[in-house]
Amino acid sequence: MKHLFSLIILLLFKNLSAQTGVVNYGEIQSMGMGAPTGQDYNAILVFDKNNSLYITRKDSLEGGHLREQKRFQKAEGGTSSITVVTNPEGFLYYKDLKSQTLYSRDLGFDYVKDSTMTIQWQLTNESKKIGTYTVQKATAPFRGRNYTAWFTTQIPLPFGPWKLSGLPGLILEAYDTHKEIYWYFKNIEYPTDKEYLLKAIEAPNNKWMSFAEYKKARIEGYLNAQMGGRMVAESAGFSNTENNQYDMSRSYIEAFEIEQ
Repeated sequence: MKHLFSLIILLLFKNLSAQTGVVNYGEIQSMGMGAPTGQDYNAILVFDKNNSLYITRKDSLEGGHLREQKRFQKAEGGTSSITVVTNPEGFLYYKDLKSQTLYSRDLGFDYVKDSTMTIQWQLTNESKKIGTYTVQKATAPFRGRNYTAWFTTQIPLPFGPWKLSGLPGLILEAYDTHKEIYWYFKNIEYPTDKEYLLKAIEAPNNKWMSFAEYKKARIEGYLNAQMGGRMVAESAGFSNTENNQYDMSRSYIEAFEIEQ
């Protein structure tokens, strides 16, 4: 009888650890606007005990292709024009726990292999409820922004939206200082029969960029865009009095430090 009981417990544990889940999030990116006032995209996180896949800005998640200019209100007053756009594949972020590697189809549609994903989370005693889950607060600086994350140990897996990971529970909500970057929980299917959604990312011709190469490309693209905008303004007789040339946080989710 003792052996039978142990076998039942083992089978239950194996069944639980093999389960797949899907979290539906809202994703709002409002860079430079001081509040979560930008476009609200649909996003999903598919996960099991070994891997996770985060998908956002995908045509099918929005019910069709989006491409339009919209104006959004800034917290300090005035408005900002943003291109709201999705694409057939979306932006993809696949976390492999075994290799501790993040594979992504990222900005610029670059395929990036990143093994530098350690986030120095500080856990707090603060908690609240999100849906039926009790979540705990954690904070960390990560690539130019300070994030707050709310995670639940009721699902003790270290996954979350975008590149946020490494906590002792699933992240259901996260945001930076002014919620210019904001992921909020909609609902969860756990367990789910949608295991087919959890697919590894395949780079064309298996050509992956390193994170260092990706970072360099993003900084160069940002500086070129800044220079181009400045030249257009000056040719029209305007001068830019704001010193935002080295502040990527107004344009990119990852605000890399730029040497001046």
